[in-house]
Amino acid sequence: MPTINLGKRKKRERTVNKTALQKFYNTPRWKRLRAVKFANNPLCERCLKKTPPVVRQTDEVHHKIPIDIMNPDPELIYCYDILESLCYDCHAEEQGKIRRMNPVEAQIESVREVR
Repeated sequence: MPTINLGKRKKRERTVNKTALQKFYNTPRWKRLRAVKFANNPLCERCLKKTPPVVRQTDEVHHKIPIDIMNPDPELIYCYDILESLCYDCHAEEQGKIRRMNPVEAQIESVREVR
């Protein structure tokens, strides 16, 4: 049976993205915005929308529209309106859903959810 060469994985690109993401999440501006979101929405927004509503504490602040950390748009990444307070379970579910999509599909889906 013939062998198909798929090439090498791009580990370096993922490491660079992860480092840039860590720098973003450690900025004072993001920490202040995250604290305001936690104060305004201490309960998971998705769990409260379930039927019957489930009351769970917020653990994560999630961007409804995925951010491109290598080419960030400051108006978008610091926009309060696209943030969502989530519990660990809802955030993990959302992150898994985004990772299964390609970046273009993920951004289109997020824009649909915001509207």
